[in-house]
Amino acid sequence: MALTPSSLTYGSYGYRFSDPELQQIAQIWSLGWDEQKTTLYDWDGTNRRDRGKYIFQYTTAGKGAIDIEGTTYELTPGQAFIVNIPGDYRYYLPDHSDKWEFMFLTLYGNVVESYWNQIQENVGAILHMPPDAPPVSYVHQLLTSAANKEIANAHQASGYAYQFTMELFHYCSTLEKGLVQWPDAIIAASMYAKNHYTEEISPDDMAEASGMSRYHFTRQFKAATGQTPIQYLTSIRINKAKELLANTKYSAEEIAVLAGYKNANYFTKVFKKQAGITPGRFRESHKHL
Repeated sequence: MALTPSSLTYGSYGYRFSDPELQQIAQIWSLGWDEQKTTLYDWDGTNRRDRGKYIFQYTTAGKGAIDIEGTTYELTPGQAFIVNIPGDYRYYLPDHSDKWEFMFLTLYGNVVESYWNQIQENVGAILHMPPDAPPVSYVHQLLTSAANKEIANAHQASGYAYQFTMELFHYCSTLEKGLVQWPDAIIAASMYAKNHYTEEISPDDMAEASGMSRYHFTRQFKAATGQTPIQYLTSIRINKAKELLANTKYSAEEIAVLAGYKNANYFTKVFKKQAGITPGRFRESHKHL
């Protein structure tokens, strides 16, 4: 059975594809999900050997910091930074932080360089993104693919690098229209749901992850996301089920489990309510797409 996002462990994945043409366009260098608890974690952008790389790093829990051209920015859940290697910056675990958990993606190529520079010029190096933002979701999907050893060749990896770059650029181009920043507690609950949806979790578990009482959590979660916690969790599960139905040959029973439902009949009932059709008909309708 394939790994699911909830079973991903901390770690990184590096790729050294040799196709020179794709290296000039867009390519993946590394990606990962990490947790740092020591101030030994400290990267100086002026003193790195892997030059010509472009980093996206998104905080999922805890607190980090980055100094950019003499200004210090705290990085809390929902905040990301983008930087070039080399560059006048330093990112690290500050003394007052117990931990810093984050996802990262490092790319290279001329297309990446061009769009990275445009983003930094237009909106800066510090980005605010809820966990459902397309660039964050895309990195999460790439981590699942990497853990499953599904990033197998240079063309595939280059396509992923290009697609992420486009997702990030498009997202950042809308920031000037106004972004509602989710509170840290709501981001923590959302990331918990995204990482544990295959398990038997409930809104009570999401509230615990947020550090809030169930009553206050439910109200604040809906105010921030527009959905109740159970609607949000169900949406994650059904979207995953749709992805598996359209792209794999798993049976409905197997997909129910992978989407967090132990009972296939209940899964079918929830899926039909959300999608308007049964899982079988959904799969049939996507056969020739």
